Amino acid sequence: MSNARFRSEESELSIIYSPQLDYISYSKYEGDWNSRFHSHTFMEIAFAVGGAGTVYVEEGSFPVEEGKLIIIPPNRLHTEVSSSENALEYYILGVRNFTFSIFGNEENFTTPVLNLGKFAFPIKEIFIDMFEEMKLKKTGYEIMVQSLLLKLFALITRITDLSASFNNTEEMRRGCAIVKEYIDTHYADKITLEDLTKLSCISKYHLIHEFTKYVGTSPIAYQLKRRIQEAIYLLESTDNSIADIAFSLGFSSMSHFSQRFKAETGYTPLKYKQKMSKRSNGSR
Repeated sequence: MSNARFRSEESELSIIYSPQLDYISYSKYEGDWNSRFHSHTFMEIAFAVGGAGTVYVEEGSFPVEEGKLIIIPPNRLHTEVSSSENALEYYILGVRNFTFSIFGNEENFTTPVLNLGKFAFPIKEIFIDMFEEMKLKKTGYEIMVQSLLLKLFALITRITDLSASFNNTEEMRRGCAIVKEYIDTHYADKITLEDLTKLSCISKYHLIHEFTKYVGTSPIAYQLKRRIQEAIYLLESTDNSIADIAFSLGFSSMSHFSQRFKAETGYTPLKYKQKMSKRSNGSR
């Protein structure tokens, strides 16, 4: 009997983060193109399927024609202009948690427009397939789109000298800060992870992981902590009833409030209020 086995080696790409497709769209110049400089917190990749035009970035201008790939890293000012005689048309996708080393310092600068040669056709097919999957949304389309995205990145790294990396640190930190500020303001409201993923534009899995690193606990646990902190303040500084405090902070029942409060402080709300009352009377 003969067999062959090949083990994969751990690399930067094997960490928990994965590229996240934000959108894919198709555009064609028809005279109403609003061209102005703008930037995104995520990477954009476009494939020209027809026509011609020019891509403008901070470092200069670069011609684009059918079969060319354009990569715009996060936070880079850019815009694109179509030829008036030969309308530019392209697929473009936005990707979070991932980037390519297109722009380094000035001496290492390379063009954002890549010539794909014989690989232009298979990469074009990937864009078309991704667009159709996102449009039709058949069962399992998310898995199919993710596999196509990874195949696209593998081909790009294989046919170019670009290195790939997960460039999510700043974006994740910003998203976590937005979530924390929102919870600090709305801790008494009903908040779901779905709400927070929409707010932060971070996937549910990554949000839980990154937010836990950011503040030391998960988003929902942090909301509970903020409620208990406010409950402690209200028990110490007001004459509000325990029931009023519980429901004003968003707890669905007195028993749930009492259970969570004791888990955090070691006291039931009533015992804590009595303890604070005795301490206050003793200091007079």
